[in-house]
Amino acid sequence: MALRLMEHESGQSRGARLSEGRRWSESELDRLAVWAARLSEGEPLQHVLGQAWFDGMALRVTPNVLIPRPETEELAAWMAVKLSEVTHAAPQALDWCTGSGCIALSLKKRVPRAEVHAWDVSRAALDVAQANAEAFGLDMTTGESDLLSAPRPSAPFHLVVSNPPYIPAAERKDMHVRVVDHEPALALFVPDADPLLFYRALVRWCETGGLSEEGWLGMECHHAFAGDVAALLADSGRWKHVEILEDLQGKPRHVVARLEVPSLHGRPPKN
Repeated sequence: MALRLMEHESGQSRGARLSEGRRWSESELDRLAVWAARLSEGEPLQHVLGQAWFDGMALRVTPNVLIPRPETEELAAWMAVKLSEVTHAAPQALDWCTGSGCIALSLKKRVPRAEVHAWDVSRAALDVAQANAEAFGLDMTTGESDLLSAPRPSAPFHLVVSNPPYIPAAERKDMHVRVVDHEPALALFVPDADPLLFYRALVRWCETGGLSEEGWLGMECHHAFAGDVAALLADSGRWKHVEILEDLQGKPRHVVARLEVPSLHGRPPKN
């Protein structure tokens, strides 16, 4: 973390600083000391620097949004491939529970012709997402909406992706202070008795008009519940190509699936 602070302040790598024998000014040393003190008190490095890297973008982060994680970047990249395969001239994509806007911005960056929407229940989070979109010149539409009480959309999206709250409240006591004291509980925790709360709501919304037929849904999950989320889709009879994707650590992390076209007889097809 100390190296990251010095790189951020100097704009140079460690090798470049050593090769030129860089000397720090008093103001730079003062800033480094303040940042180090904040780190020692448990504040996340990304909050100290005010940014977190995601898909090659240094995104603004605040205590109002989750700090983007590498595993989320994996989901964004996978979904961008599916979005690029949509034949519509301007495919419609939705990132629900967008937070910093990291997934939405990654989709727009990778598939510029897409019309990307970023929704969240938190107005403060949407302000951060919008600021990030403007900083990188990536056009997206933000919207304040609660996944648990969302109305049926006027038109379906071709792709829906979400990193919803999924950590059972009981796990809070075992988590690092850098997370529980500095990132929004609203975006982290779900009731112990109902860890699939947001996944059921999202699947139901997609099945009732939110996602187009043959559209893709992708969700980040708690590794302990990825199988349950996949079963939720398989049991509904409306989805095909249900798959659990492992993250780089080998943990089951994402569930992806494609909405099936209804059968001619009006009964949902089986996977």
